[in-house]
Amino acid sequence: MIGQVNSSKLARLCLVTAVDVEFKTATDLLAEKTVSAESNFKTCRGIIGDRTITVLQCGIGARGFAGWLDHHLAENRYDALIVVGLAGALDPRLKTGDAIVYDHCLDARGAIEELTPPDLPIQHPHSQAELVRTLLDAVRETPLTCVYGSGITVNRVVINAQDKLWLGQQHQAVAVDMESFDVVQVASKCGVPAAVVRVISDEAEHDLPDFNTSADPDGTINPRRLAAAMLQRPVASARFLRNLKPVLTALRNVLEVVVRV
Repeated sequence: MIGQVNSSKLARLCLVTAVDVEFKTATDLLAEKTVSAESNFKTCRGIIGDRTITVLQCGIGARGFAGWLDHHLAENRYDALIVVGLAGALDPRLKTGDAIVYDHCLDARGAIEELTPPDLPIQHPHSQAELVRTLLDAVRETPLTCVYGSGITVNRVVINAQDKLWLGQQHQAVAVDMESFDVVQVASKCGVPAAVVRVISDEAEHDLPDFNTSADPDGTINPRRLAAAMLQRPVASARFLRNLKPVLTALRNVLEVVVRV
């Protein structure tokens, strides 16, 4: 049974990020930090006030991360785990830089290619719902636009606008990522209250460069292949780069709220 969450008692908080820019944005907020590699995954431990923060980087797609996270949560005690990072919009009303707090997360991996229904959603037990509501209220107190809605996890970056719009309509979801379902599922199994807070990096009606070609098997981004992918879609790449700075500013603002909630 998962105990109820009192946000004033979250002395030990675990943040899960995916890519380098998310990890760096989170760890830049920490004092007295130490970075290490555990099971080939990057880990940073530090403090903010009287709170101990651990930031994990799972790599894009969380490949092999679920098993290690299961072990990590068995060996380390946390009062809550929060997935924080970027997401693609599936709802045209969401704009770059908007924040989203998931009310639940669906596993829709393979949905685009196979048109298969998603697995049952990861729902929030009472303690997690309390954490989610606390985060939602806190982010909504900032100038950021913050939406409360369902997210889905897929097995590749959704680069075409038509696929984003189809996924959103098919699954009644507003945002997409590649990690949240597994992370929240493991946390739930281990009895750790969990939540997902993300910032929109690309809008539903906009195509992306094919970032799928730039990821190595361990989930890290290969700079050379990334540059090649961006050259293949110059218009989409220019738009993505133009939006990147305000998106990262929004992500930092969200993280500043998350680590102090």
